[in-house]
Amino acid sequence: MEIIQDESIKQWAIEEIQTAWGRNQREGIHLSDCLTPRKKFWSDTDPQPSQFRDICIWMGGNAFEDKFLNSLGIQHGECKNFEGVLYTPDIFFNFPCELKSRRRNLAEEGKEAEDYDWYIKQLKGYCAVEDKQQGWLIVLSFVQNTDTWRTEPEIRFYRIEFSFEELTSERNRIRNTAGLIKKALNTSDCRILPPCPDWMCKRVITTMTQKPHCKNCTRDFKTEWGIKKHQSSKAGAGHEVIMPE
Repeated sequence: MEIIQDESIKQWAIEEIQTAWGRNQREGIHLSDCLTPRKKFWSDTDPQPSQFRDICIWMGGNAFEDKFLNSLGIQHGECKNFEGVLYTPDIFFNFPCELKSRRRNLAEEGKEAEDYDWYIKQLKGYCAVEDKQQGWLIVLSFVQNTDTWRTEPEIRFYRIEFSFEELTSERNRIRNTAGLIKKALNTSDCRILPPCPDWMCKRVITTMTQKPHCKNCTRDFKTEWGIKKHQSSKAGAGHEVIMPE
């Protein structure tokens, strides 16, 4: 038996998938655009093919969402309109519900507001336009760490309550941001728009200026992990090392 990777078929499939996702360009201003206004601007003025990596993540989330709702016998929320801004809650009972999946651990108790900041902002927007002071956030971790040193799926349900003042402020923010997006698109100038979240537009890249070095072996290592592995080995036990910068 011979197993061979076929790069030509792989490339064809990736290009077809990217093309298919490119045809799904949505029109109008959506509630999520008011959280990422500059992304909306550039998506409209200079659309680029989505990265295959991102598409795979979106497909995984969409598949989970569809199967989750179908298994509960629940229909996906319908598209609604708030003063020209479109929005579609994942689920709508008597209040909005946001459904999220992630490839990292769930938030520790007491750190939900920090770890779920982006999710909560989306839910707050739905609650604001629906004038509901309560919403639900459902979060699934595909790879939650366990005490047995394994990863397993884990799901949690959170009820989140917003004050009247928070919802009023959020409605005003949505109105103002939507107006700025329209103006930016009409004038082809994105500088009037608030920036997108730091995690989206302000990635930090670290460059190693000095490699880890073992004084005893007079040897450089490519990574910090390499020097730690060297120290834990019989050959490098007790050696004096210089950590990387």
